[in-house]
Amino acid sequence: MSRLAETITDLPLSDNLEAAIDDAIRVSGGDPRVAIGALIAGQRSLMEAYAQRISAGYVRRGAR
Repeated sequence: MSRLAETITDLPLSDNLEAAIDDAIRVSGGDPRVAIGALIAGQRSLMEAYAQRISAGYVRRGAR
């Protein structure tokens, strides 16, 4: 995960979505495209980390 993606995903959780969006854009130097790219990269990284931790049997079987 890129340093920017880590910085954005480490921003404090907020119930105020507008403030969270503003924080992500601010951390990205004011460029919304950079913020979105970093969020996508961070999400992919998290999904890969979770996939490695979940057993193949659980994924096939699913939650019951």
